[in-house]
This record gives sequence, C-alpha cells and structure tokens, in this order.
Amino acid sequence: MKTSGYTGGRPLRACGTWFVAAASLIAFFTGPGTPAPAAASNIFCAASVFAFPLDPATDRIAPESATSRYAIDLSVRGKAKVAASVTFIGEKNAYIVQVPTARLLGATKRHDRFTGTMLVRFPHSTQVRYAYVDSVAVDGAAAITCPTVPGKPSVPKKWVGKQLFGAGSPRLDAALQQALPPLPCGAVYRPARVVRAGTVYGGDFGFQSRSAEVLVALDSHGKLATVKLLKSSGIPQFDQNVLASAESTKYRPASFLCTPIVSEYVFVGEYSP
Repeated sequence: MKTSGYTGGRPLRACGTWFVAAASLIAFFTGPGTPAPAAASNIFCAASVFAFPLDPATDRIAPESATSRYAIDLSVRGKAKVAASVTFIGEKNAYIVQVPTARLLGATKRHDRFTGTMLVRFPHSTQVRYAYVDSVAVDGAAAITCPTVPGKPSVPKKWVGKQLFGAGSPRLDAALQQALPPLPCGAVYRPARVVRAGTVYGGDFGFQSRSAEVLVALDSHGKLATVKLLKSSGIPQFDQNVLASAESTKYRPASFLCTPIVSEYVFVGEYSP
C-alpha cells in the first residue's frame, strides 16, 4: 500500500499585534426534546464564511456607491440565529465587519444551517484574498472567539445576483482594521504538510485497487485533534489501516501570516494489488 496526502480547507485568528494561533474545539450539548444542532462543516468554529466578489460593472445589486463589494453568507452549526465578526484579508490591509443577528435557514439534521446572503462594502478598492469568522454567537449565547480558518473568495457556479439579494438583504460596511505587516516567511498562507510518514499497514485486499480518504484535523502545533473517515474504500479493514497510518504520521501545521494555525489535511491511502 502506498500513501499520499493533499491539504484542504482553511485557517486561525488574531490576538495582540497579529495572528496568535490558538486551537479550541466547540462542544454543543442538547437536552431531552431539544433538536440537535447541524453537523459541523468546520470543527474549529461554529461558523464558516463564504465570500463572493461582485463586479460593479455588471452586478447592479445595490444603488449605493462602493469601491469594492463582496457577497457573503455564513454556514452555521446552530438552530435559529447567529451574529458574528468576520475578518477580511486584502492585498495590503485587513478589514473587519460586524454581522448583526441573522436568522438561520435550512434543515438541521445533516448539514449546517445558513444565513441569507449579505452585501459587504469596503472603504478602499481591494481584492479580498482570505476571509474568516473571528468570533461567533449562536442562538443567543455569548460570542466565542474562533481559531482562524480562512477561505478564499470564489464565484459560485450559478451566480444570479437578483435571486441572491432581496430588498431587505443587509448591507454591511467593512471597517479598516490595520495595514498588513511585512511577511518574513514570504507567503500569506502555507498549507499543512507531512513531515514524516507514519507506519504503513499492509494486507491482502483482493485483486482490485482501493483507496480511502481520512480527514485529519490539526492543531497549531501540527498535533492531531481529530481523524475522520472521509471516503471509504469499501473494505472496513483497509479503512482502519489508513486511519491508523494517518494517526501515526507527523505533520507540519499550516501557517497564516507567518503564524502556525489550525487546519485540515486530507490523508489518502491507496492499495494496489
């Protein structure tokens, strides 16, 4: 069996002068008769932000004048409502926007719930490179600071602005937080990677090639937080071998603005007869 890996997902948050890594997991408890929260798409925080760039020349969404505009929505592990603080990293500056309490939509059984789409206006012309939830308050609870899990803005496959924005859609103003400091490491974001491959557990699994994928959650030191089978090979014993290999592998954590952060890594195990 040979193993290979590739990184996926997003990064951490900031304290002090700039981004200080801090891994924290958020637990939810439900009592009898209480609907269970949705399954988490981001294990490090109860919410994720998705940002989409808008072209002022073609997207006639709002009559207000704005140099740069982005659409955002939140995916949330919750039941009814959410409020959040979202940070945006541009080419030169960092911005922050306060998302007021919003109602959550969608089913709660298997997926995160989500907010309606909101318009974010920036005070300067900027291209957002990363966005992440800095803190979140779910279902009326106190706000919790989230580890940074940044994601890159992307254009949805089906983009129809008029269908996304209604007359009551929130228009939010992003405030300048600070200019970005010099980056001695030379990169805004570096994904997690394997430092030393763990034990490869063999076996005879027939005459057909097999593969399994394991989602590895890493803290800001590169230590395992959780492992989860993402894609089964169809053979439970082989799946367990790949899980064990992922757990014994040594990783280097991802970094954001030259600071180690929490991250996710997809560990792939392959079997060739």
